[in-house]
Amino acid sequence: MKKLIVLIAIALFSETMIAQAGPQAATVPPQAVTSAFASRFPHVQVKKWSEQQQTYYATFRLNGKKTFAYYTPDGTWKATEFKIKWSWNLPEKVKQAWKNGDFAAWYIMDIKRIETPDQTLYALHVNSSPLLDADHNQIDREEYELFYNKNGDLVRKANALSPVPTRSLPGVSRTPS
Repeated sequence: MKKLIVLIAIALFSETMIAQAGPQAATVPPQAVTSAFASRFPHVQVKKWSEQQQTYYATFRLNGKKTFAYYTPDGTWKATEFKIKWSWNLPEKVKQAWKNGDFAAWYIMDIKRIETPDQTLYALHVNSSPLLDADHNQIDREEYELFYNKNGDLVRKANALSPVPTRSLPGVSRTPS
């Protein structure tokens, strides 16, 4: 009987907490941002707008791939990030640079192509240990985000276990996964 009372109390408390949280309000970007997006990506439906550190970003699908576009509040385009599903879809120079580099044996968790006004980068999120211990925690894990240019040069290596703002690209305040 005591267990039943405890379970009912937990259920009521949980419902109250969920009701208080309520649905999150959607981010509404300034008109300059939505206009800039519409001119850059005509005929594309935005799934979600978000804002972080004075950067607005749209989440959408382009050619069947999850994509993010980043803008300043005045509508200036900062970057577009495209998911790449397989390493064999990387440009040959980038693929060879990664295969011949220090991280060739590491597990690739995520790959992105990032276009900015100045350059195109390829970001590989790599993990040193896909092994798990008995509690399903990764063993001695190191993670990096490796940024290669289209010529295969490693232009930046960032610790992926650090907070997101220190991992992000210059001019882009968030690197979504």
